Amino acid sequence: MQKELRDRFGPLPPAVELLLLVAELKVLASEKSVTVIEVKDDKLMLTRQGDFITLGGKFPRLTKKQAGARLKEIKKLLLVI
Repeated sequence: MQKELRDRFGPLPPAVELLLLVAELKVLASEKSVTVIEVKDDKLMLTRQGDFITLGGKFPRLTKKQAGARLKEIKKLLLVI
Protein backbone atom coordinates (compact mmCIF):
# COMPACT_ATOMS: atom_id res chain seq x y z
CA MET A 1 0.00 0.00 0.00
CA GLN A 2 2.88 2.32 0.82
CA LYS A 3 4.33 1.87 -2.68
CA GLU A 4 0.99 2.58 -4.27
CA LEU A 5 0.54 5.75 -2.23
CA ARG A 6 4.02 6.96 -3.18
CA ASP A 7 3.42 6.22 -6.85
CA ARG A 8 0.15 8.09 -6.80
CA PHE A 9 0.97 11.05 -4.51
CA GLY A 10 4.76 11.28 -4.32
CA PRO A 11 6.72 11.43 -1.06
CA LEU A 12 4.53 10.72 1.95
CA PRO A 13 4.33 13.16 4.87
CA PRO A 14 5.83 11.87 8.14
CA ALA A 15 2.37 11.59 9.70
CA VAL A 16 1.25 9.20 6.95
CA GLU A 17 4.43 7.13 7.36
CA LEU A 18 3.65 6.80 11.09
CA LEU A 19 0.04 5.88 10.34
CA LEU A 20 1.16 3.10 8.00
CA LEU A 21 3.60 1.82 10.62
CA VAL A 22 0.84 1.74 13.24
CA ALA A 23 -1.38 -0.20 10.83
CA GLU A 24 1.47 -2.67 10.27
CA LEU A 25 1.84 -3.10 14.05
CA LYS A 26 -1.87 -3.85 14.35
CA VAL A 27 -1.59 -6.57 11.71
CA LEU A 28 1.51 -8.07 13.35
CA ALA A 29 -0.12 -7.99 16.77
CA SER A 30 -3.21 -9.70 15.40
CA GLU A 31 -1.08 -12.47 13.86
CA LYS A 32 0.54 -13.04 17.28
CA SER A 33 -2.84 -12.90 19.10
CA VAL A 34 -1.76 -9.73 20.93
CA THR A 35 -4.87 -7.78 21.89
CA VAL A 36 -3.35 -4.73 23.62
CA ILE A 37 -0.16 -2.77 22.96
CA GLU A 38 0.55 -0.24 25.71
CA VAL A 39 3.59 1.82 26.69
CA LYS A 40 4.01 3.23 30.21
CA ASP A 41 7.22 4.84 31.39
CA ASP A 42 9.19 3.31 28.48
CA LYS A 43 7.85 -0.18 29.37
CA LEU A 44 6.18 -2.07 26.54
CA MET A 45 3.20 -4.01 27.85
CA LEU A 46 1.69 -6.50 25.44
CA THR A 47 -1.44 -8.44 26.36
CA ARG A 48 -2.46 -11.81 24.96
CA GLN A 49 -5.66 -13.53 26.17
CA GLY A 50 -5.81 -11.19 29.16
CA ASP A 51 -2.24 -11.95 30.30
CA PHE A 52 0.82 -9.75 29.97
CA ILE A 53 3.66 -10.98 27.79
CA THR A 54 7.08 -10.56 29.39
CA LEU A 55 10.60 -11.35 28.27
CA GLY A 56 12.64 -12.95 31.01
CA GLY A 57 9.93 -12.07 33.52
CA LYS A 58 10.14 -8.33 32.75
CA PHE A 59 8.47 -5.91 30.43
CA PRO A 60 10.71 -4.92 27.52
CA ARG A 61 12.03 -1.35 27.72
CA LEU A 62 11.91 1.04 24.80
CA THR A 63 15.09 3.04 24.38
CA LYS A 64 14.15 5.43 21.57
CA LYS A 65 12.36 8.71 22.18
CA GLN A 66 10.96 9.62 18.75
CA ALA A 67 7.64 8.13 17.67
CA GLY A 68 8.86 6.45 14.49
CA ALA A 69 11.85 4.88 16.20
CA ARG A 70 9.69 3.64 19.07
CA LEU A 71 7.21 2.07 16.67
CA LYS A 72 10.07 0.27 14.92
CA GLU A 73 11.28 -1.02 18.30
CA ILE A 74 7.81 -2.35 19.03
CA LYS A 75 7.74 -4.02 15.61
CA LYS A 76 11.03 -5.82 16.32
CA LEU A 77 9.72 -7.05 19.66
CA LEU A 78 6.46 -8.25 18.11
CA LEU A 79 8.45 -10.26 15.58
CA VAL A 80 10.37 -11.96 18.43
CA ILE A 81 7.42 -13.13 20.53
